[in-house]
Amino acid sequence: MADGSMDVEPRRPVRRNAVRQANVVEVKGHKFVLTYFKTFTFCGHCGRFLWGVTGPQGYQCKLCDFVMHKRCLDYVSFICPDVHIGNGAPSPHKFKTMSFRGPTWCDHCGSFIYGLMKQGKQCADCGVSVHHRCHEMVPKTCGQQVKETRGRLEMTVRSEDIDDQHIRLHIGIIQAANLPPMDANGLADPYVKLRMLPDSSNSAKQKTERQAKTLCPVWEETFFFDVNKTDSSFEVSRLVVEVWDWDRYTANDLVGGFSIPVPEIVEWSTGGSTVTNWYRLLDAKNLKQKYEHVIEDSEAEKLIEEFKKKTRIDRARGLRPEGIPDLRRGSEMVPESHGLPKMALGDFKLIVVLGKGSFGKVFLAEHKESKEVYAIKSLKKDLIVQEDDVECTLNERKVLALQSKPPFLINLHSCFQTEEHLFFVMEYVSGGDLMFHILELGRFSESQTRFYAAEIVLGLLYLHDLGIIYRDLKLDNVLLASDGHVKIADFGLCKDGISGSSKARTFCGTPDYIAPEIIQYHPYDAAVDWWALGVLIYEMLVGRPPFDGEDDDQLFMNIVQKPVHYPRGLSEPCRKIISGFLIKNATKRLGSHPEAGVDQIKSQPFFKNMDWDKLAKKEVKPPYRPKNKGKKNHDNFDPEFH
Repeated sequence: MADGSMDVEPRRPVRRNAVRQANVVEVKGHKFVLTYFKTFTFCGHCGRFLWGVTGPQGYQCKLCDFVMHKRCLDYVSFICPDVHIGNGAPSPHKFKTMSFRGPTWCDHCGSFIYGLMKQGKQCADCGVSVHHRCHEMVPKTCGQQVKETRGRLEMTVRSEDIDDQHIRLHIGIIQAANLPPMDANGLADPYVKLRMLPDSSNSAKQKTERQAKTLCPVWEETFFFDVNKTDSSFEVSRLVVEVWDWDRYTANDLVGGFSIPVPEIVEWSTGGSTVTNWYRLLDAKNLKQKYEHVIEDSEAEKLIEEFKKKTRIDRARGLRPEGIPDLRRGSEMVPESHGLPKMALGDFKLIVVLGKGSFGKVFLAEHKESKEVYAIKSLKKDLIVQEDDVECTLNERKVLALQSKPPFLINLHSCFQTEEHLFFVMEYVSGGDLMFHILELGRFSESQTRFYAAEIVLGLLYLHDLGIIYRDLKLDNVLLASDGHVKIADFGLCKDGISGSSKARTFCGTPDYIAPEIIQYHPYDAAVDWWALGVLIYEMLVGRPPFDGEDDDQLFMNIVQKPVHYPRGLSEPCRKIISGFLIKNATKRLGSHPEAGVDQIKSQPFFKNMDWDKLAKKEVKPPYRPKNKGKKNHDNFDPEFH
């Protein structure tokens, strides 16, 4: 079964679970992902509690750990500290180790600060309290509110000269956003009041119409104030803008506000320009003294792009998908599997554990009545919900239930569930996976590798024709049936709707097999499966993966940057097909051409004399048949799982 013609000392492969990162949303340099928080956590933006038990309660930045509500995502007010940009922020915090006397939550990541003594750090100037692990990631905004507990207001200002002594201020109140709930119904009835200081006369006060039951009101109203430039108080005069909540029975409540020096407005309006900005609403103590701009997304993106050009990196490209279709629950390409028998866990006798993964186990089981043997995949519901993998599980079930599949994909028998688990009842493939055989024999012969690779190609082509990418091809997921033909299993990372210009963006896969475009967070398509096949062929022929590293970061760097080393004794057809699949540019990779890709693969010298039509009908004799001692035999599975 093995070919001893090569002089390379093979390194034994290692079983590894696939990884899947949630969709990344980039805002002002942050890379936010939906996260399930297991402890009481507070939003780092609005300061309120993150409610939720069964699913992800909010977003957390992968770079700086900043936590916020889903509803607050659009209101991030600072550039991620991991993007080292000199953006005019105030001085850094002066953190000192602190022993907190009462329960304290981190002002950055929102989680509880544990410990009895010297639990965290606190800024000596502004009082921000954070974990020891978080203090280096806190933005350099000492003296400035990062939290936005009172919401924000969008406003336009412009000044024009009336005569030599007077100017007119034009104020446009456009909208407010992310206001805090002020009423028992969780909403508010906001209106905006404008006045000049110093001037307490009622004639100097103006207000907008009241907007009922909303936290994101829109006014689009215009006001003006006439100001005397020769007045002695002109230099200290300020425009005060306040948002109030109307109440029918009690006094109206102040939501927040800010004030802008009139001379600054005049300076902004040089040349008659109108200035539009978002302003953070401040409390009653501070609103008469200052204002705080909220950095615009366009301004933040400009700063970040300038930084990327200077440092020649683009780590965040392609993270904000547009026009990518969501996973379709009622996909027409995956018909419902009507007529499958209804099953329950009590109908089966569980014999042995065949494998373990991130979300559960795979059992060898016997049906108590029919005595038929099946493989039952058990998934934990709580882990599926916590990791936001509900759609992935639904997609796996759909792919398993595909009709008219080629014989090289595992078949689904039935599904059922209990309170805590989901169960997929599948055909039992007794020959074990390719990883088991590689670990036993070191490597495969060229003829054996060719046979397995060709059947995998047919299985992948079937999925690709339906717009499905597999994304987890590896030795562990390719099984051998008792007749020696392959069966591709585990469709948990499949993604449908990928065809034409539609691409995927989720970071997922098993580290050794992940394509460069996934590592670089570029949009990708079915070409990632051909990359994985190239890695698989290399492993089958050489007995070790083509790329290595001390950790995953080093491994990913090598995948992106390093060339493949081919050992002596590897034939030219083998080198050619592996090098074709392992081209780092996905558009030039073997099999990636939308029309000629299939022919390019089948016409490779490596597949010379392969009769593809007979292979599709399983009429080509397998080069090896696994040992089989009966239908319940499980000798071909790793004993570490038993």
